Amino acid sequence: MHPGMVFMTRTRRKIHDPRLIGVALLVALLAGCATAPPPIQLMDRAQSEIRAARNAGAATAAPEDLAQAERRLAAAQQLSANNDYGKATDKAAEAEAAAATARARAEGAKLDQQIQQQTAVNASLQADLQRRQAAAAAAQQAATAPLPAPASSAAAPASAGSSAMPASAGSSAQPPSTLAPVTLPSIQLGQPAAGSTSSQPAPASTSGQPDPGAQP
Repeated sequence: MHPGMVFMTRTRRKIHDPRLIGVALLVALLAGCATAPPPIQLMDRAQSEIRAARNAGAATAAPEDLAQAERRLAAAQQLSANNDYGKATDKAAEAEAAAATARARAEGAKLDQQIQQQTAVNASLQADLQRRQAAAAAAQQAATAPLPAPASSAAAPASAGSSAMPASAGSSAQPPSTLAPVTLPSIQLGQPAAGSTSSQPAPASTSGQPDPGAQP
């Protein structure tokens, strides 16, 4: 047999030795524990994120996400206490992500509420501005409208050449009435006027004697 063949056979026997396999597994386990330390910092970050989500109002805006984050953080703490650092790391990361989601939803709900409040304020200001503009337009229209003509209450002016008659006390001024023309009787010379009662002197007597009935 070739010397090289004898060396390879001995090496195979050493590799398949159960004692060597056990040592290799122990070394691998120790190496795994050394590369996966307890996720203390990650669990602290998850706890801080949960606290921030609560402060943002996630208890009312995103209660399911917040509860999920708390459950996963509790599982990570239990796995870390059992020295299962790998699974503890995964659960702590999931808890941090769930808490971040809860905080984002809470902040979004708060922002939506602020937007609604600002929208209501803007609508109120717009309505007030429209009322002011309408009042200003009405005032301007009233200022530029023509004034109505005053009602005539004075008496008509008298005609030229006629004097105004004073109104009696307690009576309102009345316009002058039109007088009907008056017809005067004609008067003839040498005859008494109609309706006159005065006597005229009697004619002289032809006899030269005074009339006995004559007045001295």
